[in-house]
Amino acid sequence: MNKSKSTSARSLRILPVTALVLLLAPSLLADTVTLPAVTSLPVGSAASPFFSDVRVFNTSYTESVSVTAVYRCFLGTCPGVGPSASFVLGPRESRAFDDMILSTFNAPSTAGAVEFTSAGESVRVTSRLYSPAAGGGTNGMFIPGMKVTQAYAVSVLTGLSNGLFRTNIGVYNGNDVGVTATIRLFNGGTQLGSQAVTLGPRSGTQINRIFDAVGQAGLVTTNAHAVVESSSAPLFTYGAVIDNATADSSFVAGDADVPAPSGPPPTAQSITVELSNYLFNPGSNSPIEVTAGAATTLVLEASQGTHGFSGVSELGILGDNNITAGTDDDGYGYGGAPPRTYRVTFTAPVSTRGSTFQFFCTQHTAQNMRGSIHVN
Repeated sequence: MNKSKSTSARSLRILPVTALVLLLAPSLLADTVTLPAVTSLPVGSAASPFFSDVRVFNTSYTESVSVTAVYRCFLGTCPGVGPSASFVLGPRESRAFDDMILSTFNAPSTAGAVEFTSAGESVRVTSRLYSPAAGGGTNGMFIPGMKVTQAYAVSVLTGLSNGLFRTNIGVYNGNDVGVTATIRLFNGGTQLGSQAVTLGPRSGTQINRIFDAVGQAGLVTTNAHAVVESSSAPLFTYGAVIDNATADSSFVAGDADVPAPSGPPPTAQSITVELSNYLFNPGSNSPIEVTAGAATTLVLEASQGTHGFSGVSELGILGDNNITAGTDDDGYGYGGAPPRTYRVTFTAPVSTRGSTFQFFCTQHTAQNMRGSIHVN
């Protein structure tokens, strides 16, 4: 009885503390949204004038939210300490910061990133980076605020162009440690070249005309992509694809990619599969073992009778309905014909590693002649 009371007392002492932590936890979680490219280049500066008009919005219908914006300058004559500004957004309030780098941070003729930190996850940030154009209009590019989860150790930028267009690539390191970023540019599946950049903590860079930078200025393409790989911490990446005739720009946000496999590519392999009544060997008693990423040729030979092979659609393997030993005792109409072997080549995607796929003989479904392929 005494033991039961003691245990109950301990539970009562612990429960309020646990409940308090659970109640406070949401308000203690800080969320940061990053604009990876902002600038203020006034009219009359050496480069074309550019401005960042920023909008910050609170999605909550009931709660105000405090926001701290910090300017991470890394191009131009930057302030010695990153300037910051704090403000409160009421429920469903949107705040406008036109030419934010000048009006809020007083840092003209500079460029960098802005980090917006708040409690909770109700803050949304967007920006329009634009330049005045002839005739009184503007050329602009929408830039979204990016969550921490949109920074990747390996990212891919697709839909890059050159020729009628030009492409700039930007990288921002939102970490407290320095990193090296390697940018590899591809056209289709062919690598065109690479660039490596070293980024300090809370710093970034933009490589203008990336095709020129890797020695491919004359290439005309609309099907290029870039892979950006960090030496350690995740990075924000983006591409700016600009129409050379109109200066209209499109923003391409980096998306998650997978690292390239280390070491040499897998060696191509050829596997002979014997078909008999009513087995695939290998295949029926033990799986056909193939290597992901390796070009694999299956050679299917019949030692007796006539057989078929269903193929494996998940691996892109086509089938065949006439694999024959060509013997006189063949009961499927091929008696006396020469033997017929079926060859098929495929490459199992890396994403299928660890999976097993089934196939069957199209001539012997009633006999349940089946086999499998396992991807290593």
